[in-house]
Amino acid sequence: MSTPLCSTLRRNLQSQLQHLHSHLQQTDLDSLARQSRFRLRAPRKVPFLQWVLALVALAAETTLSLERVAAVIALAAGTPYSKQALHQRLGPKLEGFLAQIATTLFSRLALPTQNQGWFKSFRRVLLHDSTVEPLPEHLASAFPGPANHRKRRYASLKLQFVCDLLNSQVLHVGLSGFTRNDQAASPDILCLLQPGDLLIRDLGYFVLKVFQQIDLLGAFFLSRYRHDVCLFDPGTGQPIDLAGLLRPGQSFDQEVLLGKDKVRVRLVAQPVAQALGDERRRKAKSNRDRRLNPSKRKLYLLGWNIFVTNVPRSVWPAKALQPIYRLRWRIEIIFKAWKSHLGLRQLNCRSASLLRLSVLTKLLFCIAVYRLCDALEWTRSASHHVSLLRLARILGQCACWFAAQLLGLSVTRWLQWHLQHHLFYERRKDRSNFYELLSENNPH
Repeated sequence: MSTPLCSTLRRNLQSQLQHLHSHLQQTDLDSLARQSRFRLRAPRKVPFLQWVLALVALAAETTLSLERVAAVIALAAGTPYSKQALHQRLGPKLEGFLAQIATTLFSRLALPTQNQGWFKSFRRVLLHDSTVEPLPEHLASAFPGPANHRKRRYASLKLQFVCDLLNSQVLHVGLSGFTRNDQAASPDILCLLQPGDLLIRDLGYFVLKVFQQIDLLGAFFLSRYRHDVCLFDPGTGQPIDLAGLLRPGQSFDQEVLLGKDKVRVRLVAQPVAQALGDERRRKAKSNRDRRLNPSKRKLYLLGWNIFVTNVPRSVWPAKALQPIYRLRWRIEIIFKAWKSHLGLRQLNCRSASLLRLSVLTKLLFCIAVYRLCDALEWTRSASHHVSLLRLARILGQCACWFAAQLLGLSVTRWLQWHLQHHLFYERRKDRSNFYELLSENNPH
């Protein structure tokens, strides 16, 4: 890549971080605190802005401790701030407050719209998915995970994430235990949807009543079809044998009634390559859970990509659904970037409160990198496209630069402050450190 282009990208990165800083200054943090029922005492020592700014700057770091967070808050505010004072602010309400910061702050940084092609009929294109991370067992009461056959309870964190694909906006982040599955979280999207929106989700969120509500809101959805859900003819009300209607190598596009709720949808089936169909059948047959042994009908239907939607044919022909649904993979790349390169797996798990602080603070960094990737894409050359995974790896290795930029410090000043505050042992009277022991045992 040419040096001028690299310089342009670097300047754009710095510019985006400056915008992030200015938007944070313009955000009504007091209002967000009231909405989430998270209240700070009157900021006589530490202004509210500096308190939040320090958290955003720290988001790029690997391990967060109360001492570390309190020290950076003190640096940002230019006044002492203790870890005891920070500990008093921890709790479930902090989760709601930081989630509000993430969605409000990053929803203000909208990029030029890409509303073209198959999406020109929609206001927003929403992706909704979740990811799970195992936790130590002592957190099972706050974040319950799956139980094994011996009724041993584990702990797991489930993160729900909703973003607008067209405008690179974050609309929702939520934390829960593993036991609140995606079906239970499926209705959560209803308070976010607006008329003209398109929602793309996987089978985990397949709930008929939610499809019905999305349609009543004037919004649209695209989902894969769940093979165990019955189909009915909208004219006669009689059951439809989908396997009997599909012919090898042929497509299917018809309105049907879905499930016992008789939800009217458009069902589209597109044949897949023979090799792909055979691979799907092999995996289905080799599943170790005998409760999931596939029927002959399901094995036959695995030869098609089958979708349900309420988007009319006049907007999307049948051939458009498969490439559009593939865009859902973007959210999987986002999760991979966060976990592999941005430290989302490196959490402070000493308590549920510290875990919430750690996760939500790191999410601020993760979301910032996601937004920066889209911003850089607009300044690239025609022959290069920005890789989210590679940008995440670069910025994950440059946490000190990220923090210094947000705090308005030079990297040299940031390093100097670290050396001054974190380099030396704490003085302890009850024991000697390595160098003292070495000196004591030196006969000279």
